[in-house]
Amino acid sequence: MGIRHGLRHRITFFFVLFGTLLSGIITVGVYLAVEDIEKKMLQDTLRLELDYFLNKPDKSPGTYEQISADSILYFVNEEQKLIVPDMIRDLGDGSHEVLYEHHVAYHVLITSIEDGTIYLIKNATTFERREVTIHLALITSVVVAILTSLWLGIWLSGKVITPVKALAKQVALLNPGTKASFRIAPQYASDEVGQLAAIFDSYQHKMERFIQREQEFTADASHELRTPLTVINGATELLLDNPDLTDVARRQIQRIERAGERMSQMLEILLLLAREASYSDDTELELCLVDNIVRDVIEQHRFMLHGKPVTMHMETASGFSLPLSKTALAIVLSNLIRNAINYTDQGEVVVKVADKKIEVCDTGMGIAAEELESIFERNYRGNNINKAGSGIGLSIVKRICDRHNWDLKIHSEAGKGTTVTLQFYKIV
Repeated sequence: MGIRHGLRHRITFFFVLFGTLLSGIITVGVYLAVEDIEKKMLQDTLRLELDYFLNKPDKSPGTYEQISADSILYFVNEEQKLIVPDMIRDLGDGSHEVLYEHHVAYHVLITSIEDGTIYLIKNATTFERREVTIHLALITSVVVAILTSLWLGIWLSGKVITPVKALAKQVALLNPGTKASFRIAPQYASDEVGQLAAIFDSYQHKMERFIQREQEFTADASHELRTPLTVINGATELLLDNPDLTDVARRQIQRIERAGERMSQMLEILLLLAREASYSDDTELELCLVDNIVRDVIEQHRFMLHGKPVTMHMETASGFSLPLSKTALAIVLSNLIRNAINYTDQGEVVVKVADKKIEVCDTGMGIAAEELESIFERNYRGNNINKAGSGIGLSIVKRICDRHNWDLKIHSEAGKGTTVTLQFYKIV
């Protein structure tokens, strides 16, 4: 996957790229134009000097003439060619450019006439030096253009990004479902940023309607489900008070009682999670002795050990109290202990309480290393698990821990067992 850069960096980069390409094209054009102009000027100068010599009436072979400070003319026949410098002596008719020692440049025009051959030599070193100066000026211009493009790109990208940053900050403050929600589109012009703000407003409006419907549904569900659960729990209490119950009937009614209590707890915590509100607003926190909660949950699940060669006990090194939701903690521990019992065919389940943390350890089948990252996903079940279950227990546990700022960690080895650590150090 490629490296992602910020919008401002991309705008600056393409602005500099455009400036570089444009200045490069102009520079190449100027360079070619200078080269062409220089060549034509030298050729025109040489032809004028040649025409001047050809029009002289007293010209004869063997002539050596200094036409100007930087031009020399040789007019020789075949026997006299030895006086012509060897660097141009064997060149054919036409224009030539010759680079002599010490980087001295010459332009040569050679023309054959009836009486011999004319060699017109012009020292072009001055022109070449001027050309070098022009080239340096062009390079300097390119560097200045790139730096200017960089400065303009940074400045303009800042101007362009400013409304986008402002929009991002306002979007971050949006909280659909609260009375303080506001509309941001009226604060922007009807441009692309304004259109984006309008889309955010529309999305927030849809979210507010969705949250309202969800809150109304959870309130109605809470009311409708609590009533039959209250009836069930009350009926089980009355039935258990009957001394004439057989042992089999009493055990079945106790199972119903436990299921009703668990459903009541689950209903309360699921409605809290569905509302996605702050737990401190919806759940009354109380100073709880964590040892007692752990002990109660263990006893509630001891019936699951019947018929299994598994023992379960609690180890307390140092008890502690914390302000937390008793119901939320009970739900988390219930899921963890139930999983430990379900996936341990023999051995033990130990719940350790010490140093503001709870550890649920088992000697069960364990979890493969490649599956640890996925166990908190909803409906996820391991590849080799044949136990009954829906795969949502740990997902609920993770959501509850995240909402209450509890740290949840799992260490496991396939075939050796699992240790789940619930840490409360984030609680103030």
